[in-house]
Amino acid sequence: MMARLAGLAIDARFALRGTMPGAGEAIARAHAARWIAANALATRGVRVAVEGTPPREPSVLALHATSLVAAIAAIAALPVLIDAATLPCRWRLALRALGLPTLDRSAADALAAGASVLSSHAAGPCELAVDRESRGYRVRLGWQARTLTA
Repeated sequence: MMARLAGLAIDARFALRGTMPGAGEAIARAHAARWIAANALATRGVRVAVEGTPPREPSVLALHATSLVAAIAAIAALPVLIDAATLPCRWRLALRALGLPTLDRSAADALAAGASVLSSHAAGPCELAVDRESRGYRVRLGWQARTLTA
């Protein structure tokens, strides 16, 4: 198991090597994060089911996860850059050990560059709630209802 995770971390560094600063770099990092997260779960035989419609535009997404593996399942569900500053220290260290790219600029800059941001402290219009199931995790994308005034 450790050998597979070490191999994944090495593969992650190669996946990120091609991302150059500038236009599209944030999007490439978000896609790399999704790839790394999905492969990290696959090495453990963990399945992820996604329920709901992802945002069409880059958004700040609120994360509701009770464990590190649940947070990784949320990252595996769609390309996002997670705001590591909103996570417990142990989780940040584990994500770094996996080579998983996280938010490296302000959320506003990442959004402007076309990448969605996942934060456990955000209260955005879209929430990712992660539930444990018998064979893995279910990531539910939920949109808060908006009321229009007349």
